[in-house]
Amino acid sequence: MFGSKAPSARLQAANPGKGESVNIIFVSNNMAKARTLSLPQFLLLLAILISVPSLITAALILPQPGSEDQGVNELLPVRLLNAVRHNQQQHMNALAQQLGEIQARIMRLDALSARLAEMAGVKDINVSERPAQGGPLEQAAPLSSAEIDSQVAQLLADVQERTERLDAISMHLLQQNLKKTTFPSGAPVSAGYNSSSYGWRPDPFTGQKAFHKGLDFMADSGTPIHAAADGIVTQAERAPDYGNIVRLDHGFGLDTRYAHLSGFLVKVGDRVSKGQPIGTVGSTGRSTGPHLHYEVRLNGVPLDPRKYLKNNNG
Repeated sequence: MFGSKAPSARLQAANPGKGESVNIIFVSNNMAKARTLSLPQFLLLLAILISVPSLITAALILPQPGSEDQGVNELLPVRLLNAVRHNQQQHMNALAQQLGEIQARIMRLDALSARLAEMAGVKDINVSERPAQGGPLEQAAPLSSAEIDSQVAQLLADVQERTERLDAISMHLLQQNLKKTTFPSGAPVSAGYNSSSYGWRPDPFTGQKAFHKGLDFMADSGTPIHAAADGIVTQAERAPDYGNIVRLDHGFGLDTRYAHLSGFLVKVGDRVSKGQPIGTVGSTGRSTGPHLHYEVRLNGVPLDPRKYLKNNNG
């Protein structure tokens, strides 16, 4: 009606048997001819029609040769891919800069460790000597991710090693400080001289030879008595011979005793600091006059207090 009509097809199969052909007749209004396909040709045409969509789909989905190296990057726009790569490189450069700052801090820790070791009087043998380096900068290249990971692991090991070294030096300084504060030293009272030294002497009441276990410091009644070292008050009471007595435990088996007091300024259980007033001079107990009887003992055994005084007047 409007131009030529499309060819029409008519299938003829009159009682086809085994080995007989199937006739497909294409009829065209323009050509007015019929074309016949045998059974093998029909099956081939059918196979082609079925496989063509699969081939087209595979061509669209399966990667083309050489796509292994590009991967997902081919799916990204070029500008976006370049921006991602640029940001990654900036991140790597920032990490590399932070690594440099951490290395500089470690060097400052080494310098601090050396000064502390000098103060503590110990040799800082764990500080590794770094060889001197220098020269012009040529062919500089940014660090890779693997190189940064390796340097981070090394820095963590360096920080751990230096932390352990500083802990050891700090412990040594603490021990020194404890010795200074818990080791009895200095005169417990402001006295010009001691009236009786440690050792054998004539007993002031009997005149017989007797062993004196401490030092006697003459001082006016009421004169403050100071702790010779940091410690804990384990005794603050009146005893038959010592009179009013204060005993301080300084640890390590050391204790000091302050006798013949006129009054107490501490009680049992108090923690006192070196130089803190703990009582006042008096003449209680077996005493001939106001003075302080001072003892230093190690595990209960009396020691010569003169060896623990910075200024010995005896």
